[in-house]
Amino acid sequence: MRGLCVYVDGGKGHYVPAKAVQEELQAMGIDTVLEEFFDYLDIRWMGRINKSFWRTMLRMPALERHISKFNDSDSNGMEWAIRFADKHCTRMLQANLEEFRPDFVFATHPYASTVLSEMFDYLGIDIPVYYFATDVFSAPVAAVCDKLRRFYISTEEGVEVVRSMGQARNTIELAPFPLQRSVADVRKLDKKATRKKLGLDADLFTLQINLGGEGLGSLYLLESLIKKNIPMQIVILGGMDKNMSKKINGIIDKSRNTDVRVYCKGFVNNVDEYLAASDIIAGRAGINTIVEAMYAHRPFLITELVYTVIPSADYVEKYKVGWNCTGKRKESVEIVLDYAEHLEKLAELDANFNGIPIEFSARHLAEKVASDAIYKHSEN
Repeated sequence: MRGLCVYVDGGKGHYVPAKAVQEELQAMGIDTVLEEFFDYLDIRWMGRINKSFWRTMLRMPALERHISKFNDSDSNGMEWAIRFADKHCTRMLQANLEEFRPDFVFATHPYASTVLSEMFDYLGIDIPVYYFATDVFSAPVAAVCDKLRRFYISTEEGVEVVRSMGQARNTIELAPFPLQRSVADVRKLDKKATRKKLGLDADLFTLQINLGGEGLGSLYLLESLIKKNIPMQIVILGGMDKNMSKKINGIIDKSRNTDVRVYCKGFVNNVDEYLAASDIIAGRAGINTIVEAMYAHRPFLITELVYTVIPSADYVEKYKVGWNCTGKRKESVEIVLDYAEHLEKLAELDANFNGIPIEFSARHLAEKVASDAIYKHSEN
């Protein structure tokens, strides 16, 4: 049995779940490779355009929500992509399949799941395609495809959204969210011991500001908390370019004579430890970060939203495990200060996480995919 996991390079939201499932499939003895969609079809120039456009939109979240909402109501873009792929990418696909012929494809982005399943159908190739909706609480219209073998999504709310969009009911399946391995054991880590290991104060309220994989989040919360000068420590994580690093270092210099300790760590591999060390996670609402925070029982304070993640804000507030402060900058500062001064409120909030009806397991999702792929293979 062989598998192919495909993602689109546009931050970590699609890569991390694909990588998590690929690792589990490998551990199960299934030869599985991980490929970036645009690289796989040798249309890297298009991938660069896609990534550049997305990064531009991330810098203007309000505009991004408007444009993405408009695009999501129109399926013409995906129809064009399918026609383009059928015309220009079939030779590359056939060459790849001659080199490594998978028994199934697992995809975490609509470009990969829809385009590849349509291309297989166009070429008369019987390879089942499994799609995992990384948005968890919803899915883009472009993800709806009658050629998919299974459409996996991790919430009942998401299942209903996908059904209403027209995805065939017999293909939709509630599935676990595939946590990356580094986060899977985070609940076993002691908060104070982890802080000591990371060189942080074991007893000081700790806020994590996550700038996301692209490092394009707002610094308003950081600057405001430094001015308030309430004792706490702030850890900044995420990818960042030279300009962002320069801005943050300038802000840190201003905090030297305050009671606020600021640590800029950038992109780290030990996300689990910083998750365990934090009291509250704040930042742009990336699905992976939010879901990982839920799993670790860490409240999430949303400071910015992109279109595809709007339902996540409703979910966070529905289960009372965080706050949506998009467009409410002053309120975000007040919430952090309140919890920093009243740590007992964190314990009260912790019980709410037990009510979240999401299963977290890359292993179980990989088993679902493999089991169905084996069944499908036996039918042939």
